[in-house]
Amino acid sequence: MKKVLLVKYAEIGLKGKNRKEFEDVLVSNIKRFTGWNVSWRWGRILVNIDWENEDISKISKIFGVQNFSKAFVVNLDMKEIERAAVEVSRSEIESGKETFKVKAKRSQKSFEYGVYDINRVVGARILQEFPRLRVDVHNPEFVVNVEVKESEAYVYANKLRGPGGLPVGTGGKAVLLLSGGIDSPVAGWYAMKRGVVISALSFISPPYTGKETKEKLISLARGLKEFSGGRNIHLYLCPLTPVLEFLKDNAPSRYLLILQRRSMMRIAEKLAKKIKASAIYTGESVGQVASQTLENMAAIEDATSLPVIRPLSGMDKVEIVEKSKDIGTYEISIQPQIDVCSMFVPKNPVTKAKLSFVKEIEAEISEKLTKLEEESFAMMEKVIV
Repeated sequence: MKKVLLVKYAEIGLKGKNRKEFEDVLVSNIKRFTGWNVSWRWGRILVNIDWENEDISKISKIFGVQNFSKAFVVNLDMKEIERAAVEVSRSEIESGKETFKVKAKRSQKSFEYGVYDINRVVGARILQEFPRLRVDVHNPEFVVNVEVKESEAYVYANKLRGPGGLPVGTGGKAVLLLSGGIDSPVAGWYAMKRGVVISALSFISPPYTGKETKEKLISLARGLKEFSGGRNIHLYLCPLTPVLEFLKDNAPSRYLLILQRRSMMRIAEKLAKKIKASAIYTGESVGQVASQTLENMAAIEDATSLPVIRPLSGMDKVEIVEKSKDIGTYEISIQPQIDVCSMFVPKNPVTKAKLSFVKEIEAEISEKLTKLEEESFAMMEKVIV
């Protein structure tokens, strides 16, 4: 008997003629992230490791994985299947479980035993080995699964949950506006769950922000890398101080927030075009702060021709915080820092910006503002994590 991790996917199985491309990317991501020997066979992914001596939790961070199990691979021989089922049951019994059932699937129709025969024979062998066990076909404490494939069989019990979604690398590229807060790393996580390769763009404002802010942003990017399928994340640090100071001195106070965000969108679009990305992701949630009313988000989004995707738009702060804790970025996000715009935010920002008025303001200062945005873009630093 050979030990493997048996990896299953769900959404990929709904794909049509391009399904193989998604499967290949998932296999590649598992190999890249874990360094393990991985192969695809008959709609299943096999990870060839001794799961008793390896940290199998790595698999739970790879998008595209629906669930995975500690499994045995055996020949198409009923005696071998029985032995594997006994070993699978042994580990379940050691954890205190007392009821079970056998659930067989057979895609190899030439195998001499049918599904019901496999259930009966394997169940009888398990009861013979462990007399105190009881069969419960409706609500068992564990299930012994037997999958009979073309040239081998897989035997396993419990399924461990994966993150689902699509493999990173199948959904195109996007720029993630990564602040040092709680929300934007969660937005990046959801982007990657849909197969998107993200490059992070963070705005800094030296000398108001220093080394600590940069290190925090790198730490957040490093945290997101845990879910990138082993891909590096490119973090772009853009100094925005001249733009912020110019707007503070030359624009109406109540509209500063909108104008700052519009400058960020224009710079994000410049970066997207440079790296051939197709969209911009943000951590905005409708109504959470002044800049995130529907009217203000519309006025900000108008500054770019690219789609602006907001995966957190319908979530409340409690949900976002819980997800950030779940993915491991929360403790980094709550570390104190000076926010890039905090010293430039007006006391009473507009909550229902009029786009026509925003454009009038920008028209008056566009020549200088455009030049400052281009200078900020040119000074951008790239960090690979």
